[in-house]
Amino acid sequence: MTKTYSWTLAVAAAVGMMALAGCNQRESAQKTAQDVADARKDAQQDVAEERREAADTAHETAEDRAKAEYDVAVAQADGQRKIAKEKCESMSKDAQKSCKDQADATYESAKAQAESSLDAAKKSGSAQTESPPPSTTPGQ
Repeated sequence: MTKTYSWTLAVAAAVGMMALAGCNQRESAQKTAQDVADARKDAQQDVAEERREAADTAHETAEDRAKAEYDVAVAQADGQRKIAKEKCESMSKDAQKSCKDQADATYESAKAQAESSLDAAKKSGSAQTESPPPSTTPGQ
């Protein structure tokens, strides 16, 4: 049993090493350009879809509109991240990792900014709904 387990573990480790060896390999400029173009197209479609959905919230609550704007902002940031990461593919291994890390950091920053805007919109919307209506009873 231990022999089989050790052999299985060794095979799994070897397969894992081979899979990792394929990561961060420099792509040709032509392949990278095609991947970037594909990522741009996908990003544009995703953002367009989120904008269509956001347009549908025009007559809904301010919180719903803010959530839709958040979704658009995140779709834009995600698209930019995917495009940036594809551009990294033609770089050497170390530069590629740094480039991808920067793309992830830029995405996280944009997402945090969108979340902050969403939170602010929710707070301003809830402040408006939480305040009691003015008294309409005469004499008060």
